[in-house]
Amino acid sequence: MPKTMLDTAGFAAALGSMRQLDVRTKCIVLAGSICAVLPLEIHHLLAVLVGALGYMLLQTLESSARLAPKGKAFMTIKAEPPVAPWRSKKAQAAKDTGKPNCSRAQPQASAAAASSPLKPDVKKPSAVPVQALTFKATGWEAEVQELLQQIMPTTESKASVDAIAMMVRNSLVPVLPDIEVDGFAHSNPMGGTAFGVAVPEVDIVVTLNPMSCKGLQPRLDASKLQKSLIRTCTDRLVSNGAFKFRRSAFRSSEPKVTMIAPAVIHGQAGIPISLWVNACTPAHATVLYEACGKLDSRAQSLILLVRRWAKDRGVSHAAKGHLGPYSWTLLAVYYLQVGMQDGTSILPELSGLVKSGQMPSRVEHVGSMSAAELFKGFLEFYSQHFNWRNEAVSVRLGKRSPPHVSLPVHVLLHEDGKTTQVGISIENPFDVKDNMGDCLNWLTMDRLREELIRGQNLSSSGASLAKLLEPWSPPDQPDN
Repeated sequence: MPKTMLDTAGFAAALGSMRQLDVRTKCIVLAGSICAVLPLEIHHLLAVLVGALGYMLLQTLESSARLAPKGKAFMTIKAEPPVAPWRSKKAQAAKDTGKPNCSRAQPQASAAAASSPLKPDVKKPSAVPVQALTFKATGWEAEVQELLQQIMPTTESKASVDAIAMMVRNSLVPVLPDIEVDGFAHSNPMGGTAFGVAVPEVDIVVTLNPMSCKGLQPRLDASKLQKSLIRTCTDRLVSNGAFKFRRSAFRSSEPKVTMIAPAVIHGQAGIPISLWVNACTPAHATVLYEACGKLDSRAQSLILLVRRWAKDRGVSHAAKGHLGPYSWTLLAVYYLQVGMQDGTSILPELSGLVKSGQMPSRVEHVGSMSAAELFKGFLEFYSQHFNWRNEAVSVRLGKRSPPHVSLPVHVLLHEDGKTTQVGISIENPFDVKDNMGDCLNWLTMDRLREELIRGQNLSSSGASLAKLLEPWSPPDQPDN
């Protein structure tokens, strides 16, 4: 009988993969081996051994090609991805193991994005058409106050958000024991709204130190690890049967997943949420929202009104190339700093707040305009007075000026491949090199300005708030 030579390296790899099998698989392999060994001769045993080793090697190759199994994250990297700066001491200590980076990746050239022709949205049949808002009150002021009462966060809504965060944590702790989970909501998520799933009102942020995730892929970069962790969390939440997956948005530098959280109050419908991992944006938006509310309560009211209007009119879905809710918050704050037509301002510059967390002093002589009047002024400012080409939205500086040299200019390339236009410049106050307007394309830029002009025309002509907030729907056929 010819002598059989076994590759020692392959044998060691097979043994290594054997150690990683679960107990059930090991028992099956052992039982099969015993049953195979007893009645066989030496040459038969050698054949069985070679076959078993080949099978284990095949399983090892298949496992390396698959994503992380549900509920398990077994990857490490040399440098950790963004760790949210608002976290507790445990997450803060994780920052010492690697330099945190909460900035978003800079966009690629617009010409590359234009290689795929953009197509305008076309109306599709809906089994449950979105209903327009109706108000019991009459008149602009009364309608605005009624809406604010509906969308302003309440003790009950905050408790619901905290309960969702706790459910997420309880589901993930068995596989990710070092995580901490936070819930953020700037408006009342208890009532359904137009585009409620597309633009959830609740952000759930999972924070953990990636260095604590043991694994086999030391060269995995931070972006891929962040997406892998989100997939792991999503699989775990969905497998438990409580959360329902809706869509993912992985193209941005801070990927997220949209899910439906289970009802926390009997008889209540599920609440749409955005699930993030080690993300900074929800915390940044909360810092600005709460700080502005302490400076002037009308600021929070305007932020809520602007975000609700942008959501209902379909210009707040970032995955579709529109400005996200955080960008609309920045637009509202900037207007209160520089957009008052009488030369006054309601909010000061916020450089100290974004750098060190120091609250600025309140502005004197802020006027007596109501939130309803400020909403009209917001629409008028951005439709008639804002310089879309040579002005940057910078709540950090709080003054009208061109974009800083460190802020990338976003140039929009039209479908003909030749026509260009400059997109809006929105400085992220927590990262001055981050242009929050880089998500826009030429179609969504046109839609943005179209909606602002429509809103200004309606609000100045005495139209009702219900008409202004009428849910947007795309045309039956795109314009030629």
